[in-house]
Amino acid sequence: MSFSSAIDEARLTVLLDLRQPLTYLALHPTIELGREAGIDINWLPVSVPSLKAPSQPGADDDRGVRHRRSRASEIAREIETYASAQGLVLRDYYRDPDPAAANVGWLWVREHAPGCVADYLAEIFRAYWALELDPSDEEAVAKKVAALGLEADGFEAWQRDRGPATLAALGEELFDRGMAVGAPVYWIDDELFWGGQHLEMIRWILGGRKGRGPI
Repeated sequence: MSFSSAIDEARLTVLLDLRQPLTYLALHPTIELGREAGIDINWLPVSVPSLKAPSQPGADDDRGVRHRRSRASEIAREIETYASAQGLVLRDYYRDPDPAAANVGWLWVREHAPGCVADYLAEIFRAYWALELDPSDEEAVAKKVAALGLEADGFEAWQRDRGPATLAALGEELFDRGMAVGAPVYWIDDELFWGGQHLEMIRWILGGRKGRGPI
């Protein structure tokens, strides 16, 4: 079975980065949106720079440094507020592990059991942000795949061989398409939307663009 990103065929493609807290905040509302619209979302992993922690104040800080520190602190407060509203646990917003094993598992589930992708994402995001999952740990990821009840024949071979090559090729494709700009990213009707704040716009488009669009 050859891999296809299906970006040109899918009604809605969503790019997520496991290490991005704003991506986790958008995950469950996006899953619900897909169910409401009755569509199969094309979920794909993307790797973008991790969130930067606020710097410590210094005597020589200029206005730009102070602004970046203030903005980073505001983002942290927003994450805390929205996580609390959804009942999500997010710990250590600023760590930057290698997510390759989790992403390789993601692509395997997507290829072999596409109906289970949302369940896989919900669990790996939960475990990662609760500090229960090292996304570079192939054995831990294999256990998450097995917990879905899938016949995981060949998964270990995929982890070692075809999976990493497929993930690398996908990363190149997303970069070449200009889609690796952040996360979450929504691709619909040849339009790119960056951020969960666009979910109402996505809902409006999926509904046939009826009435006045959301602002």
